[in-house]
Parts: sequence; C-alpha cells; structure tokens
Amino acid sequence: MIIGLISDTHISPKKGKLNERIFEIFENADLILHAGDITSQKVLDELSQIAPVTAVLGNKDKLDLNKYEIIEVNENRIILLHGHQTDDLYEFGVKNDADIVVSGHTHTPNFEKVNDIYLINPGRASKSVAILKIEKEIEVNFFEIQ
Repeated sequence: MIIGLISDTHISPKKGKLNERIFEIFENADLILHAGDITSQKVLDELSQIAPVTAVLGNKDKLDLNKYEIIEVNENRIILLHGHQTDDLYEFGVKNDADIVVSGHTHTPNFEKVNDIYLINPGRASKSVAILKIEKEIEVNFFEIQ
C-alpha cells in the first residue's frame, strides 16, 4: 500500500493553495494521512480527489476532527496525531499498541525506528511531504516541495 503523508499545510480558507508538486507526488497513493494544522477544509477536499484522506486535529485547526486516529494497514497499526498533545511520541505509540506513529507539529521531516515502532513526521507541507510504502517492509521516502 502506498500512503501519502502530509502535515502542517497552514493554508487559509481565503488565500493559498497546495503546491502542485504534492499532487504529482501523491498521484499513486492508495490513502493520504494528514497530521493536522490543515486550517482549511478545502485542503482535505482537494486531497480527497487523489485518494481517501484521514486527518486529525492540529493545534491551529477549528475543523471537526479527532485528536488522533487509528488506521490498520496490512497488519500494521498506524496512529495518526498532530503531536502537540504529547512530548513522547514513542510512549504514545506503546500505549496505543502502534507499529507506526505519524505526526506533524514540528515542521521537521523525521523517520526513525525506536525499538519496534516507526516514528514518521513528513515535515511542513510547504517544504516536504512523504510517501510511506507498507508491503513486506516499511519504506519512507521524503520529497522536497519548492
């Protein structure tokens, strides 16, 4: 499965739009996960034209979204959250029996494995997004947005 990872779009309802490069990167995605700070429903509407979208509430959002979501993909339990809710994403993952934790908030791309949990942050959408491939192995590729 190919999953587009995006966070911190910070697009105003009246101004701004997603960079066209994001649509190119996500064109083969089966699913898109948005880790919060969406700030405009139009972002989710545009992304949903590519693939189904699951999104969570960021600290700048006023949308009707959950603080975190649990998604099962190919026997992997993914926890999606913005990240401002906890100082320790790994512990949040352990508490929720996660294989993968996807977060945003810091605007810094990150991919690391701590014990048996993968921690992924795609970074700020104006600078980077990521593709998560879940097959026999977990693979993450980051893409710069310019």
